Amino acid sequence: MKNGAKKILVLSIIVAFLTPNFVYAKEKKNVDKFSKSSILIDQDTGRVLYEKSADAKSPLASLSKMMTFLIAIEAIENNEVKKEDIITIDKSIAKVNGSSYHLKEGEKVPLIELMKGLMIVSGNDAAVAISKHIGGDTDKFVKRMNNKCQEIGMVNTHFVNPNGLPIYDLKNPSKPPKENISTARDIAILGKYMFDNYEKQVVAITNMEIYSNPARSFQKNNTNAALLSMLPNVDGIKTGYTGNAGYCLSFSMVVEKDEKNEKQHRLIGVTLGANHKNKRLGAALSMLNYGKENFSTSKVMQKDKLIGKKYIKGINELEVKLIADKELYIILENDETLNSQITFKEINYPIKKGDVVGVIKYYTNNGEILGSVNIVSANDVDSASFKTKIKMIFTD
Repeated sequence: MKNGAKKILVLSIIVAFLTPNFVYAKEKKNVDKFSKSSILIDQDTGRVLYEKSADAKSPLASLSKMMTFLIAIEAIENNEVKKEDIITIDKSIAKVNGSSYHLKEGEKVPLIELMKGLMIVSGNDAAVAISKHIGGDTDKFVKRMNNKCQEIGMVNTHFVNPNGLPIYDLKNPSKPPKENISTARDIAILGKYMFDNYEKQVVAITNMEIYSNPARSFQKNNTNAALLSMLPNVDGIKTGYTGNAGYCLSFSMVVEKDEKNEKQHRLIGVTLGANHKNKRLGAALSMLNYGKENFSTSKVMQKDKLIGKKYIKGINELEVKLIADKELYIILENDETLNSQITFKEINYPIKKGDVVGVIKYYTNNGEILGSVNIVSANDVDSASFKTKIKMIFTD
C-alpha cells in the first residue's frame, strides 16, 4: 500500500474512533470486520463484551511472548531469578532470526532489559535468552509455559517455543511448520491473569512507546506504538505477525470513572488473523470503542450492607441479621436490564457470624449471570436461653 493510502486509512480509523456515533450496538457482527477471530472482555468481571469466532484455533506468532513475559515476572517474584541478573548471550541466541533485539554472542545483558526487548521490540532472540536463563534450557521453559496454560484455564493453547516463530522441518520443507497455537479467548484469559496479578510490572514495560538502552546503543519504537499514541489510556499489550498467523494484537485500555462508570475498569481485547497491520489496528479501535460506548459499570452491592433479618423457627430472640459479604460491581450493556434473585438456605440454630445463609445472583434478561454475592450472618446466634431452647423444641 502506498504511503498516501496508508495515511488515509489510519486517519479514517482515528476519525471513526473519535466520532461519538461510531457504535455498532444494533449490529454486533460489524464491530470487528477485520479479524479472523477476536474478543473483548472486562478485566474485573471477566464478562465477554464482544466475541467473534473466539475459540477458533490459530497460530499465535509473537503473542506467545506474553506467556514468556509472565513466567519471567513470576520467576522474579518467586525469587528464582533477579531482574538484575546478567545473562551472557551464546551463539545459539545470537543467531535467532525474525524480529530481533540484535543480541550479539558474548554480550552481557540484564534480565530486565531482555524483558523490555521481548515485549517492546518483540525480540525473538530475547525470548530464547530468557527461556534459557529461567528454564535451564528452552525445552524445560516451554514445558513450564504449557503447565501455566493448564493452571490458568487456557484449554486450547499449546506452545512449542518461547517466541512464536514457526519451526520448519529442514528435511521436509513442504511440511507445515510446528507453531504455537491458541485462541482469542485463551489469550484474553492470559491478559486478564497478567493484569489481575502483576499489573504494575506489566504496564511498566508494555506502556513504553519508545525503548532506549544506551548501554547497547539501542533504540526502537514499541511495535504497538500506533495504538499507544492514539489513545492515552491504552497501555498494552503485545503485537504479533507471521505469514500463517496474520497480524495479531492483544490490547488493553483503562476506562476512567465518570458519570457513566461508577468505577474505573479495564478492557482487554484480542484480534487474530487480520491481513494488514492497519486492519489489526482498526479491529482493536472498533472493539475498544464498542466496549466504552455501549457498556457501563455500576455498584450493585455494598459490603456489609443490611439485606434483612431472619428469625430461626420464627422466634424473635433468635434474630439473624443478614449482610452482604462483599461489594459487587457489574458491567451492563446500555439496553440491558439487570435482574436479581435471592436464594436462602435453611437457617438452623446455632449460627456463627460469617456463616453463609444465602446468595444474591444478578443476571441479564437472557439469563447471563453477571455476578453474585453471598448473604452472611452479621451476628452470632449461639447462646439461647433455656426458655428459648424449650420453645425451639415445640416450634415447627
